[in-house]
Amino acid sequence: MSNSAKLGEKLPWNYFRYVLALLIWVIGFFPYIVASIYSPFIFRPLTAVLRFISGLFGIAIGEWVYFGLIIVLIYSSLKWVWVNYAQFKKSRFWKYQLVHWLNQLTFLFIVFELCWGLNYQKQNPAQDFNLSVPATYSEKQMDSLSLFFIQNLNSTRQKITDFEAKNLHFEQNLVKIRSGFEEISKKRPFLLYSPVSVKRAHFPSWGDYLGYTAFYQPITGEAIVRGDLPVLTQPFTISHEIAHQLGYASEEEANFIAFVIGTESKDPIVNYSTQLQMFTYAQYAHLQFIVKRGDFKLYEQIVERNKKLLLPKVIEDRKFIRNFFLKKQDLQIKGSAEMYNQFLLWNKQARGIESYEDVLLWALAYKKNP
Repeated sequence: MSNSAKLGEKLPWNYFRYVLALLIWVIGFFPYIVASIYSPFIFRPLTAVLRFISGLFGIAIGEWVYFGLIIVLIYSSLKWVWVNYAQFKKSRFWKYQLVHWLNQLTFLFIVFELCWGLNYQKQNPAQDFNLSVPATYSEKQMDSLSLFFIQNLNSTRQKITDFEAKNLHFEQNLVKIRSGFEEISKKRPFLLYSPVSVKRAHFPSWGDYLGYTAFYQPITGEAIVRGDLPVLTQPFTISHEIAHQLGYASEEEANFIAFVIGTESKDPIVNYSTQLQMFTYAQYAHLQFIVKRGDFKLYEQIVERNKKLLLPKVIEDRKFIRNFFLKKQDLQIKGSAEMYNQFLLWNKQARGIESYEDVLLWALAYKKNP
């Protein structure tokens, strides 16, 4: 049977596929529909089932799924070249292939959007938290927020032993975060997290080359976190990935959920992990205002002031974390950060990678109305 005949037999499904893809694309322009229909009736039940199944396994099967997909892709590509090499010069062959590839890309688009992607288009959670999130922040606000986190860092660090700060295991941090979500769900039921499927990465070195500390695996519903991360960064990172599992797709929203968990948790380690990350964001945002003016003398003064205000143990913790990432940064594959940035832009996150820092806007709103 000819390729054109085979294609003709599949046309009804192809037409349905295109109509479904178009419908999904159109729905993306209506955040209310995504939030009121897709999230509660499609995404949440689907991801709960996926988490239940993947949670039965003690390993991060999502990594192996990606590994298998890469092998299949390479094998299929080589096989396609080998089988079709003699047809390359025929224009009719390429017309068929372009249609075939379009069909496959359409199918992948449908699967991605239904399993995860539509979450990028839904309404942000400001209404759930009764918040009015500002569009911008000022230099004065960032300076004030930096000082606020410095005060909290110092008081919280005094509640943590040096042993805890250096020797907590990944599983212990996971228990703390699960407890935090259980507690907060009593007041905010939409943050109920069950079943649990957070896994330690089996290939943490992949993150060195691709530039990630953790990721959400939409095919398996798992949150996969690098277990080699500094202990004090793990609680915030785990909370961030669980937020993704609950359908908070944008990075600023996932960071905000992690911020709320860390702020409302009664556990000092969880509090401290959140404050470390938020202070880093706030100080950087404050210094960026100064850099844009070219006032490097003030830049140095602010850095020195903050160092003097921080307890020595807090400075030591931040230095350890910074050194961990500095050792890894030269390993990252060139272009991987830009590819991820482009992925975020495609999914309507206008600031791309920089959107992580937009959690500061949410923090300002939350401080006014916790």
